[in-house]
Amino acid sequence: MKTVRCTSSRLAREVIDRLNAASFFSSMGFAELWRVQGGREVFWVTQSEEQVLAVLSGVEFGRAPLTRFQAMPAGCYAELVTVADTDIDRPTVAQSTIQALTEAGYAITYLADYWSHLGPLPGAEASGCATVLVDITDPGWQPPDRKIQSEVRKAEREGIGVERFDARRHLDGFLSLAKATGKRHSHKPLYTERFFRQLAALAERDARIRWQYTEYRGEPVASHVNLVLGDTLLNWQVYSDRAFSFLKPNQYMLYTAAKKAAEDGMRYLSLGTSPPDADSLAAYKHKWGGSDHCYNLYRLKSRWSRLLWRA
Repeated sequence: MKTVRCTSSRLAREVIDRLNAASFFSSMGFAELWRVQGGREVFWVTQSEEQVLAVLSGVEFGRAPLTRFQAMPAGCYAELVTVADTDIDRPTVAQSTIQALTEAGYAITYLADYWSHLGPLPGAEASGCATVLVDITDPGWQPPDRKIQSEVRKAEREGIGVERFDARRHLDGFLSLAKATGKRHSHKPLYTERFFRQLAALAERDARIRWQYTEYRGEPVASHVNLVLGDTLLNWQVYSDRAFSFLKPNQYMLYTAAKKAAEDGMRYLSLGTSPPDADSLAAYKHKWGGSDHCYNLYRLKSRWSRLLWRA
């Protein structure tokens, strides 16, 4: 058994099809998206003789010796996708994958092990993470917090409508929301216009991207990018204009997204991982009735990692 680095051009069609079907985060479209952010999609393929057993999708950034590898970027999760039709020894495959990553010469490797496909990893730095999962399977589900219920009703009275994002009509308004959100949090937008154009194009091909957009009297109000991960809807990115907070658009968009996800057979709404110092945000998420799903973010470092912060 060995694990080797492959580019997309070296993957067989049936392997690509397995990756695309397994998860949005393992799909070719999501991996290729990061090209516009300077990334290179790569696939760590574990095989026995000529049979492909499993694949870990990820993205490389930078040049050697300061290359970093992420599975996946932007807080998204690492998934070791089984490709072989026969049962495999997953712990052994994971061990082979980690050994190959360690020997690859990356300055630093990030692995968000949400599904516990890879760890525990002795010798790696591990940060405990938690995302709030809300069970939405009850047909009568409502967020238990009375204030949130009231805010949803407020939005309904105001008559705000939620549309599917259409880049041809909504991109300029969306970019203004991204800029306003970044300014509110004292940073520039994390992603470029090209990134969002490519994400919108991918959303046309992949229904696992559920991108919402709301206007009020012709002005952009809020936008959410949600991702379907099997039985879970992940609230991945949120942008809004605080001037319209009186409309309660974020509460309404999250609520309607959850109800639609439940209608489509999904079990959970994931509110995402909060930054370590964002106690108020974490407390707000729990008001939706969720409980924590805990996992580790692993960092594998080489002697070059310290230079990343000086380059």
